[in-house]
Amino acid sequence: MATGLRKKVRRLYEQYIGLAQIAGEPYATHVPVLVGVAAACKPKLLIEYGSGTFSTLCFLDDVAFPSLQKVESYENNREWLEQIQKKIPQNALVNLHFVEGEMYHAVEGANTTNASMIFIDDSPSAEARVPTVKEVARCCGTEPVVVLHDYNLWRLRLAARKFDNRISFDAFNPQCCAMWHGHPERKSIFKKVNRIIHQHAGHIALTNVREWKKVFSNELAL
Repeated sequence: MATGLRKKVRRLYEQYIGLAQIAGEPYATHVPVLVGVAAACKPKLLIEYGSGTFSTLCFLDDVAFPSLQKVESYENNREWLEQIQKKIPQNALVNLHFVEGEMYHAVEGANTTNASMIFIDDSPSAEARVPTVKEVARCCGTEPVVVLHDYNLWRLRLAARKFDNRISFDAFNPQCCAMWHGHPERKSIFKKVNRIIHQHAGHIALTNVREWKKVFSNELAL
């Protein structure tokens, strides 16, 4: 009985948040969001919590992310960090940091107030990622736009309420969210980014950063 109730509640929740079928590459659903937000914000400094093939390595593409001058990437899984490190060329704009223990401990000293963008995709569970979200919300100030992966998970949706403003990107599952303090004028542009992703979701591969960049360059009219 309890199991059946939980399944019903879960279905209702997924309908409420407009959850699509899980993507064929669930670890890459943030790629078009990162490209779109970067096209709108033109970030110079980007901080990420949780390095990855579909984020850290994508940031190296100077066509998709032409404004980036530095990426500070924090990772608390040493084995995974070493794998990413091997794929990054020397003198790259990405600076990898190993974090001992829980990721949220790295936030306060990471100069988040000077970042233009922050990407949060750390830890193997939503429960472990929640403190990172809350700590970024506490420390980051009004400059950066924060992109959160796995926003469809209810713990992360609750944690995201620590920010003044939020826009959900719901074309793909897992979902993403853009979050920030102040700057209500940003809402309209991020809503447009979400519409563009929906329009092209069936035509552009998730990981094709240059094609996504072309679409945003043509349609955002910035």
